[in-house]
Amino acid sequence: MHIVTISEMKELEARADKEYGLTSEILMSNAGRSAAELFEANLLPTHKLKGLKVLFLIGPGNNGGDGLVMASHLERGGALISLYYWKEHKLVVQGARRADEVVDEALAEQIQRSDYIIDALLGTGRSRPLPDDMRALLTRVKDERARRADLRLVAIDLPTGLNADTGEVDPGSIVMDTTITLACPKQGFFFFPGRDYIGNLEVGDIGLPAALESQLQTEMLTGQQVHKLLPERPLNSNKGTFGKVMLLCGSLPYPGSAYLAGSSAARVGAGLITLAVTEKMLPFYASSFHEATFTILPEENAESYERAKALIDKLEGYKALLIGPGLGQSANTREVILQILEHLRSLPDETRPHLVIDADGLNNLSALERWWTLLPKDTVITPHPGEMGRLCKGIKVSGGNIERLELARTKAKEWQVNLLLKGSCTILVDPAGRTRINWWGNPALATAGTGDVLAGMISGFLAQKMQPFDAASAAIYLHTAAADLVNQNMHIGRAGLLASDLLPNIPISLVDTAHAKM
Repeated sequence: MHIVTISEMKELEARADKEYGLTSEILMSNAGRSAAELFEANLLPTHKLKGLKVLFLIGPGNNGGDGLVMASHLERGGALISLYYWKEHKLVVQGARRADEVVDEALAEQIQRSDYIIDALLGTGRSRPLPDDMRALLTRVKDERARRADLRLVAIDLPTGLNADTGEVDPGSIVMDTTITLACPKQGFFFFPGRDYIGNLEVGDIGLPAALESQLQTEMLTGQQVHKLLPERPLNSNKGTFGKVMLLCGSLPYPGSAYLAGSSAARVGAGLITLAVTEKMLPFYASSFHEATFTILPEENAESYERAKALIDKLEGYKALLIGPGLGQSANTREVILQILEHLRSLPDETRPHLVIDADGLNNLSALERWWTLLPKDTVITPHPGEMGRLCKGIKVSGGNIERLELARTKAKEWQVNLLLKGSCTILVDPAGRTRINWWGNPALATAGTGDVLAGMISGFLAQKMQPFDAASAAIYLHTAAADLVNQNMHIGRAGLLASDLLPNIPISLVDTAHAKM
């Protein structure tokens, strides 16, 4: 599912008219019908329209037209419809012989009696500040919502006042329960503060031919998409079929990192997991991770060459290598990483394991000038905003604002990596600029160790011969899906999740993608 900017959406609509004869009237008819269908199918607990009181706030442009078409469909289904035309200051109530002349009093009554209020005031193209009287109207709706928790607010295409490119919002904008966007999600939906105003996201079909979207490079990750990416699991298979993962992770202060990363690689289906650990660390992992195998490294005070060679000598036949979680940042460890990277660069593409670098792997690299020139082709890096700032030599990186999108695109191209920038909305960009953004955020993931789980999942998919961009895409989506399952099954909210809680839910999330509606 593609994500569009304002200019891209306008271009799609112009080409639809020119190349396919899909006029704005046809698209508006399709949009209103689709919005009505989604409203009835997904927003109503009982799926019953009859007697439902719905007030539409109608603007002067195409967004208002979409709302009028939607209203006519809901009215035919039995809903009791009221229409407030903002520009004309006119209220039309279903069954009334004429428009109400005492508009302010009648509008207040309709706001107070409505089950749903539909925002169809302004659509994608608006970026100027809202007029004062429109802000006043939205404030009345906001005040009623504060008074009456059962009132539901729905935006058509986007909440009025939200900038579809940047995610900035007008002071008059109000938070929606649901946004039914049309054709494609808009870029501004994924960045703050706009992300907080969208509510649940539904995507309506306006009938644009799929071929029109072929030039778009930005996608929203969906369960349907991820399901198609997942590797097959044929009956005629063995553990070798699904590849081997080597992990250089964990140290005395951070022993859990290797366990979490290795376990998550196994939970996405990798055939064999090997932890490269010292003899001192072995008892911890052998007692907690029974399914793992081990490569024994010299202790951390040994020569870096000896430590690197111990891993390199065992690396043949491995499809994925993860470096970094919990590894520490000593000078010795940094030298070990550099020697392993040098070895990987010397290998042919067909025999070189795919590389994932996370956490302390990135922190060690950030101390070096032009560190990205040391990486082999197709490397996946997974920084959080703080690590990204260090890799960029001191730039402050946002966890959720629009600036992070251009930064990710610029650096993925400059560094020639698959860049997974974690945050409130996780962004994935490949060196050519292809971009995927995760919609399904979960604040319960803001706790130690969840990044180790994500890195391990990517490595596990790489072991199964997924391409790096797809492996990272699947891991991002399923990581959040597993967290949602923890919320549901353990009945916890936005706090209290432990990274280890994700592990048994990862395989369930794999199965659930087959049934995802979006």
